[in-house]
Amino acid sequence: MSEPRRKVGIHYDAKYEKHDTGPSHPESANRYRVLSSALEELPDDFPRIPGRRAAVAEVLLAHEAYYHDVVYQDVESFADQLRTGDTAICEESYDVALEASGAMLAAVDAVMRGEVSSVFCAVRPPGHHATATRGMGFCIFNHVAIAARYLQKKHGLKRIAIIDWDVHHGNGTEAIFISDPSVLYISLHENGIYPFTGPATERGHGAGEGTTLNIPLPSNSEGDVALKEWDAQITPAIDAFKPEFLLISAGFDARVDDPIGGLRWSDETFAAMTRRALAHAEKWCGGKIVSMLEGGYNPAGLASAAVAHVKALV
Repeated sequence: MSEPRRKVGIHYDAKYEKHDTGPSHPESANRYRVLSSALEELPDDFPRIPGRRAAVAEVLLAHEAYYHDVVYQDVESFADQLRTGDTAICEESYDVALEASGAMLAAVDAVMRGEVSSVFCAVRPPGHHATATRGMGFCIFNHVAIAARYLQKKHGLKRIAIIDWDVHHGNGTEAIFISDPSVLYISLHENGIYPFTGPATERGHGAGEGTTLNIPLPSNSEGDVALKEWDAQITPAIDAFKPEFLLISAGFDARVDDPIGGLRWSDETFAAMTRRALAHAEKWCGGKIVSMLEGGYNPAGLASAAVAHVKALV
């Protein structure tokens, strides 16, 4: 008898296009439209998961209240940039960021209820550079960090693992959990690029010592380098931690021909990483995975790699 097919949900919505970063910005609404069109072509057995707006109290699970207020005030004052860093905003950006965080929470609820095994959330703006007190690197709220805290607070889970394969190190996610032994943060990223953090020597602080794993990769390296590091470092780290839920910051800017990234991963690299993540989730989490879109700035390449990721979740 064959194994039952995993039900994989997807979330995408045109409302994320309202976050207007300007016509020449790499994190543009156009990249999102191309991705949405590709997700629209997936068969009906990938159910579409509705989102929701995150409550302010949910945002504050991972962010300080004064930083939330900074975001609100900057948007309300029609600023073009967050005062905390290099993040373009418009008059819709606060609302869209709350929708993006809320979509992650709706997705983890759907997985915890058993309606689907996994969900890929195609949201924007991205989140993994946002710290508890600062938006930067195109990010406003840290959606994956909010989801991890929500899983602990609402669903009572004790151990959450986050795998981040964006080409850039997720400094914000790392900073939020750097001293927390209940969240394992793992990052595969290109060495020596923005935000110039994430050395292999950073393993966590205090009680969180050992629950941060950074794997900086050489520029121009291909996917086999990342996969070898996964097998050598990520698999034993996951097995030692024994997570109850797996979250993925799924950036696709490590793909070959991305205008910002300097790695050379293929669509098959992303599929192979997804299969490895799925094996970890099946072993420790009952298969529970929610992934979310981070970077990826070649629209056609983003769409192709993201679809490969979604299909591999099955």
